[in-house]
Amino acid sequence: MKLRNLILAASALMLSLAAKAQESVPANEALGFLGIPRNEVQAGMAGAGSALTSGSAALSAFDNPAVLPLAVGKADATVIYSHTLSNNAGGGAAVRFGKGFAVSAAVLDQIHPRTDFGGSYDTFSPNDLVAGLGAGFSFARRFSIGLSVRYASEKLMADYTLSSVAFTAMAQYHLQGLNVAAGVANIGAGVKSESGNTSPLPASARFAASYEFGLGPGTLGAALDGDYYFSGKFGISAGLQYGFRDMIYARAGYRFASQGAVFPSHLALGLGFRWKMLQLDVHYITANAQIANSFGAAVGVRF
Repeated sequence: MKLRNLILAASALMLSLAAKAQESVPANEALGFLGIPRNEVQAGMAGAGSALTSGSAALSAFDNPAVLPLAVGKADATVIYSHTLSNNAGGGAAVRFGKGFAVSAAVLDQIHPRTDFGGSYDTFSPNDLVAGLGAGFSFARRFSIGLSVRYASEKLMADYTLSSVAFTAMAQYHLQGLNVAAGVANIGAGVKSESGNTSPLPASARFAASYEFGLGPGTLGAALDGDYYFSGKFGISAGLQYGFRDMIYARAGYRFASQGAVFPSHLALGLGFRWKMLQLDVHYITANAQIANSFGAAVGVRF
């Protein structure tokens, strides 16, 4: 009974935050890169899988901090690189203290192609930076909550930078291979331009579910993630992952998103390799005119 009351209370809080954030929000978001998943496992499933507890939690400060205390192992770290319209490089680490508390930290740098502004500005490579801290706490063995804060900046010109702080709050229920998570993502004050106009962050109400079970010599996992952006847009990602003897992983997924969503529709494929404490994950994105032929890789270690 106590667990049910906690879940209901957490759900009511999440819905209250979502309703408050949705009031009078214009349609054009700033710092849209905050809404793009960075975990390579998720990238290989088109954004699905944020509730999975079997993968690395090193970058959960960017996505779902409630998964932190539920993930396997005592600590893990990863370094990532991807190319999706820009060069993205970064990394993160997570540490779990006992069975009930965990923290993570992550940073990512995006460097866009050089732009010729002419005149005194000459050429300049716009730069995006996001750094985050996350913490998760579990209780009743099956329920966890998490909160993350991220600082994001977008340097458009040598003397012109936009920045903001975003918060994500998630709750997750875990029962053997089943995981269900919900919350709000990228809540913040938005970005104020020099003209005085304020653009909101890509804030959303977020839902994620996954289920893993044994199949033959390996494990099959299915995941579904969805965002309803407070600008009125939405996106849904569905993916599958099969792990052969916890050594070789094959992934595929598809995301369907409404027009103008910060993370658009696309098809993704991914592979993963694990050997003792080491793991390598790669992904490839296609079936989208804007971000087709994008790729990424991550090298990590788990203790």
